Amino acid sequence: MPALARGGGRLPLLVVFSAMIFGTITNQDLPVIKCVLINHKNNDSSVGKSSSYPMVMESPEDLGCALRPQSAGTVYEAAAVEVEASASITLQVLVNTPGNISCLWVFKHSSLHCQPHFDLQNRGVVSMVILKMTETQAGEYLLFIQSEATNYTILFTVSIRNTLLYTLRRPYFRKMENQDALVCISESVPEPTVEWVLCDSQGESCKEESPAVVKKEEKVLHELFGTDIRCCARNELGRECTRLFTIDLNRSPQTTLPQLFLKVGEPLWIRCKAVHVNYEFGLTWELEDKALQEGSYFEMSTYSTNRTMIRILFAFVSSVGRNDTGYYTCSSSKHPSQSALVTIVEKGFINATNSSEDYDIDQYEEFCFSVRFKAYPQIRCTWTFSRKSFPCEQKGLNDGYSISKFCNHKHQPGEYIFHAENDDAQFTKMFTLNVRRKPQVLAEASESQASCSSDGYPLPSWTWKKCSDKSPNCTEEITEGVWNRRANRKVFGQWVSSSTLNVSEALRGFLVKCCAYNSLGTSCETILLNSPGPFPFIQDNISFYATIGFCLLFIVVLTMLICHKYKKQFRYESQMQMVQVTGSSDNEYCYVDFREYEYDLKWEFPRENLEFGQVLGSGAFGKVMNATAYGISKTGVSIQVAVKMLKEKADSSEREALMSELKMMTQLGSHENIVNLLGACTLSGPIYLIFEYCCYGDLLNYLRSKREKFHRTWTEIFKEHNFSFYPSFQSHPNSSMPGSREVQIHQDSDPISGLHGNSLHSEDEIEYENQKRLEEEEDLNVLTFEDLLCFAYQVAKGMEFLEFKSCIHRDLAARNVLVTHGKVVKICDFGLARDIMNDSNYVVRGNARLPVKWMAPESLFEGIYTIKSDVWSYGILLWEIFSLGVNPYPGIPVDANFYRLIRNGFKMDQPFYATEEIYFIMQSCWAFDARKRPSFPNLTSFLGCQLADAEEAAFKTREGGVA
Repeated sequence: MPALARGGGRLPLLVVFSAMIFGTITNQDLPVIKCVLINHKNNDSSVGKSSSYPMVMESPEDLGCALRPQSAGTVYEAAAVEVEASASITLQVLVNTPGNISCLWVFKHSSLHCQPHFDLQNRGVVSMVILKMTETQAGEYLLFIQSEATNYTILFTVSIRNTLLYTLRRPYFRKMENQDALVCISESVPEPTVEWVLCDSQGESCKEESPAVVKKEEKVLHELFGTDIRCCARNELGRECTRLFTIDLNRSPQTTLPQLFLKVGEPLWIRCKAVHVNYEFGLTWELEDKALQEGSYFEMSTYSTNRTMIRILFAFVSSVGRNDTGYYTCSSSKHPSQSALVTIVEKGFINATNSSEDYDIDQYEEFCFSVRFKAYPQIRCTWTFSRKSFPCEQKGLNDGYSISKFCNHKHQPGEYIFHAENDDAQFTKMFTLNVRRKPQVLAEASESQASCSSDGYPLPSWTWKKCSDKSPNCTEEITEGVWNRRANRKVFGQWVSSSTLNVSEALRGFLVKCCAYNSLGTSCETILLNSPGPFPFIQDNISFYATIGFCLLFIVVLTMLICHKYKKQFRYESQMQMVQVTGSSDNEYCYVDFREYEYDLKWEFPRENLEFGQVLGSGAFGKVMNATAYGISKTGVSIQVAVKMLKEKADSSEREALMSELKMMTQLGSHENIVNLLGACTLSGPIYLIFEYCCYGDLLNYLRSKREKFHRTWTEIFKEHNFSFYPSFQSHPNSSMPGSREVQIHQDSDPISGLHGNSLHSEDEIEYENQKRLEEEEDLNVLTFEDLLCFAYQVAKGMEFLEFKSCIHRDLAARNVLVTHGKVVKICDFGLARDIMNDSNYVVRGNARLPVKWMAPESLFEGIYTIKSDVWSYGILLWEIFSLGVNPYPGIPVDANFYRLIRNGFKMDQPFYATEEIYFIMQSCWAFDARKRPSFPNLTSFLGCQLADAEEAAFKTREGGVA
């Protein structure tokens, strides 16, 4: 099987497959799980070939798989594996258990199903072969095995011996001492092969310069008169090249030279080349109109075959600094001057537009995705679709930008990802491809109805026509008795819609035609509506059949009543939903059906590592419990978590709804102002969703509990506390004053495998200092206007993140916002643990209990939920915050008069603790026309300014109080 392509988080792994296990016999003398490492001596240096590559196997090494101490018997950990760079190894697990097993390998963001086989001792064998070990392949490998009896998780940790020494660095240039020659150097391990690659002119194929002098990892070139010169270094880790930057004075001055980027500390080399009919000309270098200093340039010259003179003038700096930025100008007495811009940067970069792009193409249209970018150093990139990675090709443009195209999509609709990285930066861009297709219609008919279904893109529309009784010409349009069901869309796929015609007596015996059409064409099916024949009664048994018919009718009616009553019962459904817009209006959307998604087992957490505490909330559908999770964030570290679960008697549809919610949360990503998913337990027991624990409960009760401690200004606090907390300010001069804060957002990070930046302190030290500062601040036990603003700002940031992720909340209220250390608030959806049957905030409307006082008019009267309806709810939440937890629309019961007030544009009065600016925002959120409501990015921007002003005023007040 071919190796997987290199990509963002995906590795060139080769997994050896065999047939599925069907064994039933086990050897009682053998361990249940045995882990083995096999080293290979490769006789072939190629990478990524099929499993038939030539190998010499060494004797297996037993890695001594042992149960983890905190595990209840399902998590095994193998001894650490340390191998040489470029080694080829096999990780192998022997499973001594009866029955069929299935397995899944997981490494970073890559997962792969595997098919075990039997050995001679009737054990299941699961193997993974890693060819040419590199740094990107080092890390933790997880193997999940599911058997008929139990489940196992096996952890391998693989590292490269002396990993810091194994590198491949881009070559750089240096002048040879006492010689006019250039040295190309690559400081790489294993020792690289260095080669000069020359081109006679731009665009010609290049060739290796054979007469070059080789000196270990250095290679010297004396003839530097070619048009295009590159130096390349190659070892087992790959190939890196550096081009000698050249200004050719014989080229047209209109030709734009690309900008040259270098990082601080790197060497600078620029070559100026000129050709003239005789030797009577010279070359000079200037930086920003100042001549270069002696010793920072040298010249070479020669006669060409046609007796013209070639002069080369090099400008060089051994280690550049920021002062070396500027225009380098090469001048000649016989040629127009030309300049190149050199920019010195502190670290590398990737500049490109990262906004997502959607494309609609025809089924056979030629189309390529493309990304235009400017980067330094050169990037490594990959294209990804449906968990598969594809090679990435780059092409340089004349303006200094590069472009990468991907055309191998084979017209498959879906989400395509371009990922690029270099030593200092990463970049990801998302594309969505929709493939237009003419509708395809299928028809069926019964005695009372005729139905047609179709799939196509864009969404098809339906028409029904009646045909003449003597010809198939169908012209008479049918409008009565036609029922079009709401269309559903497969994720990134075709629209599936259907239309039903109720057969009336006037249509019996006629042909009818149903047609589905969109912008690509029309597809029709013709149906013959037969006349009903006589029912075969037997006269002597009329009473018997009548009795049977009556009984059947009674049973059908009774069954319908029971089903109707059952359906009317309130069933669990996550309020938070991810949507996909299907038209130009926000109202044209469909919910993403996560039942079609696969659950990523990297989120799986051993349920044995959970120690449950008290119940945090319980409702009609389930509960949320406090628990201690061992090793969910870091091995050997326990943290408090909140575990969401269904009640014991939950049916299959509710379990499916909870699994869909889990899959949605794994797709959503992480954000500081969202209660983030940490893991889940889905195997061998009830479904648990593990979330962050917020120690101060919901925002509504938090505000109500702090009413007596609220102070509008810091002057009041100074007077009341009489400066008793001032010494704690001085003990941390670098920390912010109590109440001041900087809310940091980390979007799209993975809570399990995210990357962490460098720091001057250890994570434990930073966590300790932050926790200490937060506890000191919270010990004041005060609430200020600045805090209320910060709550509002943080919720807006969280909702901005949800809007970016095409997610709507549908129940945004203070009771669904939690508070944790540092007065950080997080949006949650713990509706299953709320007793909505006895909660007055949830009012029966139709077949559901709804938070009527928080709902936008379009949601209340039309059942339409969009991000703009969440903006309305956010306005109500603002009112809750700045009234310190007063119930909205105080004194107004939810009855016909309430609905009439909402229809007529009624708005609540300004809450007591809100300013005019904040009340203006509330009123903007309550615009009856959803299009006139602000977006969450706008709300975030406005509240950020308000918060900054409040911080500044509070700081001045504190300074005055301390003085």
